[in-house]
Amino acid sequence: MSQTLLLSHMYPNTPESLALANDEPWDDDMYDRAQAHLEAFYVEVFLELANYGEIEDQIWHLDLVVVDNLCDHMIGNVYVKYYHEEDAERALMKLTGRFYSGKLIQAEYTTVSDFREARCRAFHETRCNRGAYCNFMHIKHIPRAIKRRVVREMYDDHPEYLGQTEKDRDRDRGERGEAPPARQTSEERRAMIASWNAEKETWLE
Repeated sequence: MSQTLLLSHMYPNTPESLALANDEPWDDDMYDRAQAHLEAFYVEVFLELANYGEIEDQIWHLDLVVVDNLCDHMIGNVYVKYYHEEDAERALMKLTGRFYSGKLIQAEYTTVSDFREARCRAFHETRCNRGAYCNFMHIKHIPRAIKRRVVREMYDDHPEYLGQTEKDRDRDRGERGEAPPARQTSEERRAMIASWNAEKETWLE
């Protein structure tokens, strides 16, 4: 078992996203179409997967990622990391036999637990010389506003996740021999979400 699932080849790359990943000539309109498709996919899939359990919500690097690689074993791969192994197990069971965009979802456990360590640093810091066929993760960019939106909606839809204590999570990690990461308490997350909602209301005025 694992906290992390791999959904193989789930993201249906558009011609625009394939061209961008392959470093072909592009313009702003092409980029906008590719990004709009990606963001719509991200929101839909995140909120669906959140129905099975609490997805880790470290805001600057939410633990749902879509890769930009084009090699055969990585193209379209999606990874999701839950706080609890039993939630990952539930998601695996619920996704088995389901289809997305006309294709059977291929879900399995993966040993990848830290996407920051698995990513290609050259791609995210400068430029990867291997291009889209690199074997380290080239993670597609999701704007912070989208990440904030989905984590807020996850807790709005599932307020019971906010009731899970840090002691429970630390115990689960301790059983696996992991050091608990420094992160927000439930109260801090409630305050953060309330702040976001206040900002949203300000934008709408």
